[in-house]
Amino acid sequence: MTRKTTRRQFIKLTSGGIAAAGLGSLWPYRAYAEESLVVVEWGGIYVDSMKELAAQQSKFDITWELHSGGAAAILPKIKGTFPNAPYDLVASWSPVTKSMLNEGWLEPIDLKLVPNLSDVADLFIQKDDQGRPINIPRGVGAMAWGYRQDNCPIEINSIDDLLSPKLKGLIMFPDPILNTNVQMITLARARGGDELNMEPGWEFMKELAESGNIGRVAHSDAEIVNSLTSGETCVTFSAQVNFQQVSKNFPVKNLTKVPGDKGLKTAYFTESWVVLKGKNAQQAMEFANYTMSPENNEAFSRAIGVGPANSKAKASETLADVTMTPEELEQFAFVPDWAYIGAEVDGWMKRWEQEIVPLL
Repeated sequence: MTRKTTRRQFIKLTSGGIAAAGLGSLWPYRAYAEESLVVVEWGGIYVDSMKELAAQQSKFDITWELHSGGAAAILPKIKGTFPNAPYDLVASWSPVTKSMLNEGWLEPIDLKLVPNLSDVADLFIQKDDQGRPINIPRGVGAMAWGYRQDNCPIEINSIDDLLSPKLKGLIMFPDPILNTNVQMITLARARGGDELNMEPGWEFMKELAESGNIGRVAHSDAEIVNSLTSGETCVTFSAQVNFQQVSKNFPVKNLTKVPGDKGLKTAYFTESWVVLKGKNAQQAMEFANYTMSPENNEAFSRAIGVGPANSKAKASETLADVTMTPEELEQFAFVPDWAYIGAEVDGWMKRWEQEIVPLL
């Protein structure tokens, strides 16, 4: 990546000529960034919140690149340009981070450059085969089923309720790329399977597709929020941040703590920064560390609606539905095998197109 000349460098280069012309006093004073970074972030409230934090510092001049669709969409963009990928710091999550690690694209995190990582629970930190951290967790998120209570014709108490004729055209089902197909894993779990045994999930999926209850297939988080907000659909599986966006205007029921149902479980994941190998790796870590101070991590996590990764930051009161005691975690939650499903999602997408799309 070619480094841009920053305004500060331009001033240094031209200040002599300006002073000689007697115009130095006319140049307005301001602090300009010393380093340029290209940072990949999700759109909407994610990038808006991160831009607010970036605006409070002057060391780094950030060029923002937005994810298009799910985070996995960045993988072919990096693969086609590595080792000269035009990105320095990438917002990622567990399975995509694992894919990047397997490709050899990630720079191990230097704790001297990211001291705030010491305040993050080891449970959330992914490591390479040498035990070195390769991600900087920003937030702890949850995914689950949920619905708008004001326009859903039934109360959902079981995942089998998705097959109710009363939900004709009212379910939004994410494609396998979105959420790395955890939504179908919940279907498999409901019928005695899991991510390692997906056949029960595919059979459930075919029943659901044939029922006519799926009114839209979602390909991005924005589609989920827009469809639920417009009332086009009322039921979906999604990251809780999307339900929180909808809940600002409509009552939402999060199916995160439903006793006795094997399918209505909450899946936990970690959303992180990862640093790509390259000449700006050190600067990328320094900027990531800045965003991870207790104050900044708390502000960011509250804005986007996830739990903060920094243990010194306070969680939002609005996360009660996904904040669980150890006993509740055992009863209502699961952590998918992110490494496994990350490797399987391409095959699942092909099978989806061949077996499910014709039924919709």
